[in-house]
Amino acid sequence: MRQSIATGTTTARELGLGTIPVWSWLPAAEIESGALEQITNLAKLPSAVHVAVMPDCHVGYGMPIGAALGTKDTVVPYAVGVDIGCGMIAVQTDIPHDAANVDRVRATLLRIYELVPVGQPTKADRGSGSFSERQDSKVMRRWTNDRASRLPKGSEVSERGDHQVGTLGGGNHFIELQTDGKTLWLMLHTGSRAFGKFICDRYHETALRWCERYYAPIPHKELAFLSLDTDDGRDYLIDMGFAMRFAEESRKRIRDRSLSAIEETFGAFTVGIDIETHHNFAAREKHMGKDVVVHRKGAVKTGEGLVTIPGSMQTGSYIAEGIANRLALDTCSHGAGRKLGRGAVRRANVGVDIRSEMEAEGVILVCPPESDALDEAGRAYKDIESVMAYQSDLARPVHSLRPLGVVKG
Repeated sequence: MRQSIATGTTTARELGLGTIPVWSWLPAAEIESGALEQITNLAKLPSAVHVAVMPDCHVGYGMPIGAALGTKDTVVPYAVGVDIGCGMIAVQTDIPHDAANVDRVRATLLRIYELVPVGQPTKADRGSGSFSERQDSKVMRRWTNDRASRLPKGSEVSERGDHQVGTLGGGNHFIELQTDGKTLWLMLHTGSRAFGKFICDRYHETALRWCERYYAPIPHKELAFLSLDTDDGRDYLIDMGFAMRFAEESRKRIRDRSLSAIEETFGAFTVGIDIETHHNFAAREKHMGKDVVVHRKGAVKTGEGLVTIPGSMQTGSYIAEGIANRLALDTCSHGAGRKLGRGAVRRANVGVDIRSEMEAEGVILVCPPESDALDEAGRAYKDIESVMAYQSDLARPVHSLRPLGVVKG
């Protein structure tokens, strides 16, 4: 570490990893070795100008999840990731907390489970992970008309997207009922599904060829980049934008179906706070007097109002005011962040009945029969209170929420 700034200005420390600034809101002793290696690689990237490490940082592909990377005139597909546009919606209702008893919460979750396909798709891309009938994504129609002919297998991706729009997927994606102790909240987390992965994979392959052709040195193949002076670089940003809009369209459909399920159980209600945040995207921005491309991977843009920062399905979440901070490239964490991989969680908790454990805590879990969601247990994630304390200069808590029940894939 080279430098620190007194508490009250920033809680971050600068890591001495190269010639560009690398600021971390996670203490160095808590950065896992694999993530530190990836951060070091980011600092060596030829076009990198700034790196900000969030307190939920953990290993990803190429770039850690929970980080922001600023580059000069280049875009790195894997610094956005495969789930382009993944993000959160949080909706506050005026339904009193006291009305949300166990039976009503369970009934609402079961109804959401009927209305929103969850889990992973079958090989035929039907079944639990997608709708059996085409849903006609408006974004996918426009992408097909404007862009699909330029990319291999474009029509196949379009067909798949039409069956996945409005679906939850698996992994850490969720639909959750929460309370701030006064009223009932809805929170959901999902992204662009197979469409985003297709865009990322396609342009990553192009970036590898581009770097090889122009002898552009990269510290790791997963950090292959494209110049924004090329058609491929500009095209990535266009197609990334389509994937982001697809994720928004998908989340809105899930939101609307979930709110309908709440109304069926609780009756009519009024919506208060209604916010949406992306946490996997790249954007042209100006920071410290420079035009840069900011890649946020598992990270949220701040300085524009409220943001959503979930913990886990067994712990609290926060609605916070995102605070602009130049050292963080105006970024905060997107959640608690994993501390254990899925396999590690299962190996360490053989025989644990997570559904019963959660119900004893007053949290209802609804998921497919073949899934027990153990790898999403609270013990798999970092302590959300520590994460919020570490980023006190990036996010100011406004509402503290605790889970009542969750739908998982």
